[in-house]
Amino acid sequence: MGGALLRYSRKIRAKRVVIFIFSVLLIFGILTVWLIDRKVRPMIQTYGNNQAVTAATRAVNDAVERVLNKTSIEYDRLSSVIRDEQGEISLIEINTGNVNLVKSAASTAILEELKKQKFQKVEIPAGSLAGGLLTGRGPNITIKVPMNSTVETTFSNKFEGVGINQTRHYITIDVKVKIFTVIQGKSIATEVETEFTVAECIIIGEVPQWMVARSQ
Repeated sequence: MGGALLRYSRKIRAKRVVIFIFSVLLIFGILTVWLIDRKVRPMIQTYGNNQAVTAATRAVNDAVERVLNKTSIEYDRLSSVIRDEQGEISLIEINTGNVNLVKSAASTAILEELKKQKFQKVEIPAGSLAGGLLTGRGPNITIKVPMNSTVETTFSNKFEGVGINQTRHYITIDVKVKIFTVIQGKSIATEVETEFTVAECIIIGEVPQWMVARSQ
């Protein structure tokens, strides 16, 4: 009888030891994962956001340049210089119909390019997770980062003096892309702004100051 109790007691102690070791390892594992996540999360966010900005900028550049090369629109199709009876500039009239066509084509092309960028593959060197001398070393760890974007396009007029009674008139398309990346459950919004010259012309004659001031 006593031997049976002794064996039972040993089994209970052994079981308790196993449970204790398992609990310690579990706590250690959870703590390790928490510490790694705390260190890695900002790094993934930085890498992912930078990758998304690079991809969006490339998409905007490719789309707008393709539209401008395809349309090859001239200055006089977007703007007309109106002069009075004395030959002085009284008005610079913008052809809003053609401007809107170019703007619409650019917006559509940009959105099509951005749709191809739904996910960004972010590669982080394994050594960067440890930091120190190992930063940038080791095999890459690949992480997929979801990306969504919105696009806003506007036209602007800019004037620049280039000589006596000579003014360069730029017509530009300004693109603002808002990028939303979701990294480890956290959404990050970033804006990318790019300006493209659509057409330009050297205007001979004095441009009224109110036009220049309004464009700035």
